[in-house]
Formats: sequence, structure tokens, C-alpha cells
Amino acid sequence: MIITKTGRRMFPTVRVSFAGCRSEARYAVLLDVVPVDGKRYRYAYHRSSWLVAGKADPPAPARLYPHPDSPFSGDQLRKQVVSFEKVKLTNNEMDKNGQIVLNSMHRYQPRIHLVKVRDGGGPITDLSREQHRTFIFPETVFTAVTAYQNQLITKLKIDSNPFAKGFRDSSRLTDFDRDPMELMLMEQQLLRSPLRLYSGASSTIEEEAEKRAVWARTPPALQLLALGGRAWPSAWPQPLGLPPDLWLQKPPAPVRYCPYPPPAHPSAPRPDHSPSPRHPM
Repeated sequence: MIITKTGRRMFPTVRVSFAGCRSEARYAVLLDVVPVDGKRYRYAYHRSSWLVAGKADPPAPARLYPHPDSPFSGDQLRKQVVSFEKVKLTNNEMDKNGQIVLNSMHRYQPRIHLVKVRDGGGPITDLSREQHRTFIFPETVFTAVTAYQNQLITKLKIDSNPFAKGFRDSSRLTDFDRDPMELMLMEQQLLRSPLRLYSGASSTIEEEAEKRAVWARTPPALQLLALGGRAWPSAWPQPLGLPPDLWLQKPPAPVRYCPYPPPAHPSAPRPDHSPSPRHPM
């Protein structure tokens, strides 16, 4: 799940339905997100998997997110699906908008709480004082990140997220709007796989084969950007029919026009003060 300073909507959305509720009772449905363990993770690109990177950062104070339509009657809960599509995730510990605060590169478990509302009761802040049931779905465990670590996940979310319509329907964008979006997607892919192909570390035969496969799926434009001025490896296929030494060439230094000659060193002979041919007097 992506988390940002300003808050990002949680997608996929948590949706639940209930059965067995009393018709005359009133219920509040709340969501919170708790750490799965006390570890911090990192993404291993050559393995396409998450690895433990150390101890977890201190967690932010837990927050309960009440569904905006709460409270519900028992009949309403039996007839409809409760969707938490408006909940937002953030890494801003100073947030005052009721968003759920998480740490990046940590694993979390969403929980659903069904609370029976008391007559004359106020906002629910402590579940231990309420009559409630907690529901946990292990398949909803996720890792909080500030940027997607796998470009396949990036594509999957763009194709499925209703709030990513601007990325899918690029035909409705002007050239001014489309270029930044395409550049954003290119940068996302560039940062996630090609640059890792030349880390300088030793690799096994299996890892080398995986790198070759990833490189073969990378568009030529991203391959050029991934090299960053380094020599094109002879073992990799050439995307363009250009000489290999071209990748080592650097653009010439910009030529600056100055109408007057540069000042001479004090020990140097004084120049002739005849008029410059470019500036006749």
C-alpha cells in the first residue's frame, strides 16, 4: 500500500458484510491497522521478494477509523456491504485529519470492529470499554511503502484502481498532461529494475539469467536511461545499431560567448589595446 504525507486512499478497498445482527440494535463499524510483527523489511530485486532488514521503527499511536455512515441498524448491515473506500493512509505523524498513520517498509494487518452502540454513548475511542467483536482476515496483510517496489504491482493497480483513471485513459489527456504521466511511469520502472542490473555485486547463474530476462522486457528507452553513461555490456543485446563507444561519449562543454577578452594574469605581458575586430570603434 502506498502511503504519503498528505494521505493516499487505501486500495484494494476493505469491504465487509455482516449476518446475525439484531434488527433493533445499532452498530458502529470501525477499522484500524496494526503491525504484524516487530520487523522492518526491504525488497530484494534479484529475488523478487521481501527480506527482513532489522527491527521495526516505533509505531505511531493506533487510530480507530469509524465508517462515515455509522451507526447502522441491524437490518442495514444484513442488506448491504460496508466499504472503507474513503480511508487514507499516511506517514505524517502530525496528521490531524483522522488518517491512519503507518511506517514505510513495515507489514500491517487491517482489522474490522463491530461495536454495539450504547444509548447516549459518545465517540468510540477505547474498544475495551465497548461491547464489540473484532474480525481479522489474514489475506489483507500488506506492506506500507512510499513507492511501489514491483512494476507489475504498479501496472496491476493502475488497471484496477478506479482512482487511476487518468493513467489508463491517456487519450483524454493533452500533450502537456500526458508527458508528465508517461515520464512518471518510466521513472517508476527505471528505478525499480534496470538500475539494479549493474550493482557491481557478484551474482549466481540463476540471478544472471533473471537479470537478462528482466532486461529483455525493458523498453529500449529505459535501457538507455539505465546505463547512465556507462559502457554497454557486450553480453547484452544492442537495442540500436550504434557503435558501442557511443555510450561513453559525453556532450561537449557549452560554448559561452564573451564580447571581451578574459582578464590577463598580472605577470603576463599587457595585451595590445587595439580595437577588437568583432567590435569596431
